[in-house]
Amino acid sequence: MRILHVIPFLWSGAGDVLTRLALSQKQNATVAVVTSGRSKGESDWESYRTRLNEAGIEHFEIDLFNRDPAVFWQSVSRLRETIAEFSPDLVHCHAGVPSAAAAVVRDSGSKQFTLIGTLNSWGQGRPDWMDTMDLWGFGRCDRLHCISEDYRQILIRSGIAADRIGLIPWGLALDKIRASSSENELSQSSLKRLGFVGRIEPRKGQLPLVEAFDRLRQAGTDANLELIGPIADPDYARQIQTTIKARKLDDHVVMRGRVPNVYSDLSRWDVFVSLSSDEGQGMAILEAMALGVPVVSTDIPGVRDFLKHQENGLVVDPPSPERVAETLSWALSHQEETQALATRAKDMVDSRYRWETTVNSMESFYALAT
Repeated sequence: MRILHVIPFLWSGAGDVLTRLALSQKQNATVAVVTSGRSKGESDWESYRTRLNEAGIEHFEIDLFNRDPAVFWQSVSRLRETIAEFSPDLVHCHAGVPSAAAAVVRDSGSKQFTLIGTLNSWGQGRPDWMDTMDLWGFGRCDRLHCISEDYRQILIRSGIAADRIGLIPWGLALDKIRASSSENELSQSSLKRLGFVGRIEPRKGQLPLVEAFDRLRQAGTDANLELIGPIADPDYARQIQTTIKARKLDDHVVMRGRVPNVYSDLSRWDVFVSLSSDEGQGMAILEAMALGVPVVSTDIPGVRDFLKHQENGLVVDPPSPERVAETLSWALSHQEETQALATRAKDMVDSRYRWETTVNSMESFYALAT
């Protein structure tokens, strides 16, 4: 089989899972990847491109991120040429715009192929025209893949038959994650370590996290906060830094950017705390769970599929600074109970989120569509 994956960018969690999927599929298929490369100030993460290149996976650059009609229709023409050149049996599009472009190419009759669409996320505050464009593209796919029940329901409400939609969450490379981490034990120090992993941008909620952390320290908890992840919004990053200085938290909050081994840092934290308002699946949260790190998180699509309050983590809703500080205080002062939640979370990840299960499920999903 010849498989062409199309995604706006190889970045963050979605870029990681697509890279791993392409590398896994290369064992039994000929695989190529299309990304925008660079568009509207955004770009692929070089580490993902390097991994694909080293594996000999062909890469094409077509801007399927910019929705401007002049750009989109030019990209449709370039995608038509790429599909004619690569001649895929199956085109797997990992967003609405690529799905719409691939549907136009197929409708033109130049090349027939099975079309799969993946709905990875559905951001807040989207304009109606954007929803219409994406849902049109998804509606033209032979089958649709969702990673969350919330996103599956979006497609069903749009009129897509439920039997055309498969729910397959992205799994984790558990052996690699755990081999890269340090031994995680209950902290014996009075100084507690909190952290979050994610791009520095408003939807990830680092600013309200700093504000909640300030309340936690004012209440007498001796703790440090680490924010790991690249800056996606420089203005937002400066706002966070200004707040850190204004609250005199310079010695207690650090923005570390990208780090060489995120799992080693993550595994040493007493609590992973996410105040994100929008996630695809919350891969960083799952990685924390896989390492046995207690999790405090907001209740949002993608995450609520696996995070259950007082069962395998703590859900803070609403995520006001006062409520978050109270929840973190409870988690840090009830260490045995919190660690029991983390142990159950780790067991849940082992049973439901193994990468091997994802690859096997995707193979079966493709077979149903072809």
